[in-house]
Amino acid sequence: MADPLRRTDLSPVEVLVRESVQNSLDERRDEIDQPVRIRFERRVLVGTDKQRFVETLGLSKLAARQKYFRAAPNWFPSGNEDLLQMSDPDIGLPILMISDFNTKGLGGRWNRRGSRNDRFFNLVFGIGGSQKWNGEDETARSLGSYGYGKTVFAMCSNIRTVLYYSTLRPDKGAGNDNCRAMATAFLPPHSKNDVDYAGQAYFGNDSQDQQIPRRPLAGDEAHEWIRTLGLRQRSEDETGTSVVIPATSAEMQDIVQCCERWWWPRMRDTDPVRRVKFEFVDEGIEVPGCHPRSRPELSPFLDCYKLIKSSHVGDGYVVKDISVRAGEKRRPAGRLVLKALGAVGDNHENGNPFVNCVALIRDGLVIKYENAFSHEDKAPVIGIFLPDENPETFQAFVLSEPPSHDEWVENSNRMAVRYEWGPEFLRLAKSRLRSLTRDFQTSQAPAPDTERTSASAFLKKSLRQLFRPPNTARGPPVPPTPRTRAFTITRVQSGRRLSERDYQEDFAVFRISLSHHAAVNSARINVTFSLRALADADGKPTDSIPCEIQTPDGLCQGENSVTVRMRLQKDEKIDLQARGRVHPSWKTQWEVSVDRDQR
Repeated sequence: MADPLRRTDLSPVEVLVRESVQNSLDERRDEIDQPVRIRFERRVLVGTDKQRFVETLGLSKLAARQKYFRAAPNWFPSGNEDLLQMSDPDIGLPILMISDFNTKGLGGRWNRRGSRNDRFFNLVFGIGGSQKWNGEDETARSLGSYGYGKTVFAMCSNIRTVLYYSTLRPDKGAGNDNCRAMATAFLPPHSKNDVDYAGQAYFGNDSQDQQIPRRPLAGDEAHEWIRTLGLRQRSEDETGTSVVIPATSAEMQDIVQCCERWWWPRMRDTDPVRRVKFEFVDEGIEVPGCHPRSRPELSPFLDCYKLIKSSHVGDGYVVKDISVRAGEKRRPAGRLVLKALGAVGDNHENGNPFVNCVALIRDGLVIKYENAFSHEDKAPVIGIFLPDENPETFQAFVLSEPPSHDEWVENSNRMAVRYEWGPEFLRLAKSRLRSLTRDFQTSQAPAPDTERTSASAFLKKSLRQLFRPPNTARGPPVPPTPRTRAFTITRVQSGRRLSERDYQEDFAVFRISLSHHAAVNSARINVTFSLRALADADGKPTDSIPCEIQTPDGLCQGENSVTVRMRLQKDEKIDLQARGRVHPSWKTQWEVSVDRDQR
């Protein structure tokens, strides 16, 4: 099974928390004025509890096929090991159950996708499909409809198996079902008895349909199956969905921290319709959590969040409304709040990973803690940015997000298709965020110390050279002889190009010429290039980075530096292209030197 979220720096647990909570919030029941409640419950099944779960879910049948998975892709090695242990009741089987309440549940038609309201099909059967930005949802704020939810849940199970259990309000589209349950597994493709299998399996009733051979269990049968598995049964008025992930390595402490890190804006929202309430249970014990104010690295962001709608700010803060001209008119981009760190409790000197970051927030989710807007060597700051509520502006930001929702991508094709002005708008908005953040850093720098002196002392010191009697013994001062450079180096082009792979390239063009001051008409020279990271992902300098130089005569490469030897004529200018592969988070610098070739 391919993972469409693999192009992200987020951990699997972070992706799971971000996507599952987003889906639950998007499916909130409109007529309820209470927060969406999301419960994370982790258990480790052993003994008879494990045996009952394994046999009821049919995992023993999956284990029987494990011997045919030997040639499977490398995303399933942990699954092979877990399936071998399914029959041993003494080896614990960890499961994670994610349940939401005050939500709509998996209603709609189970066997076809007609709209985002066909939630059961979209989540369980709609492999690789997404209703997030199509048709009726193009102008919606919702990012749900389970476009990639199924992938996230399955990738957090070592055996790529997920169980879905949902209570819903009966309607005609749902066939008057008030409860549904089903399980699905994404196993490696394999062959058995000369029959090829795609690897996708479903646990459900016979549907009498060749296209979708299984249908969900419904009503009392679904509730009974859940009870037999040893899981908590939902009451009929607890509309919503429970997703059970067996053989997971997710730990509750990591889940709590991810909820705090990425969803604190929703947790702090004063509107109950928008607020989210988290619950955590680990092995039957309620786990206290989700107190972002108690985390020193997050507290400054919460300070900024309180000012997002305020026009009055105190010292050490700045609030800016950003608008940019893109296309034929000026468009509102959003509001930026910045805070200068340094007060007690700001924790900017003790390894805070978010120093000099701006939290990019969309609809209560922190999309990213962006560190590309600030100077690392200036006064430490943090900030938050929220897109404007203008429908077109907001949707432009939404459409620029990749499936993992962890970036605003300027060259997003989906955004450009809907809004021709979108790429330019996003580029200019980011540029404005960068300049405002750096200007604020500069304004927070302490003023230089000035020497206290009297007016007479100042005049005496300033005019001393004018009225000093000449020293006839030494003669008048001789100005220094100006030094001329034989070679000139000019950087004529620079930039960072995104690659199709998971890295970026630093790119620059340097122009080398023989100065008109040179006493010769030609010279053999050595031009040495090196690229180094001033700060890597951990904020530390690194050794030189391998680079390559394109010359008129060919390509030169080197691990630590590259030296190009050439003959240079007076009035001749030679352009050399320099490239180096870097990580997107690194801050880098090119170093170039020229000297005579003495050979």
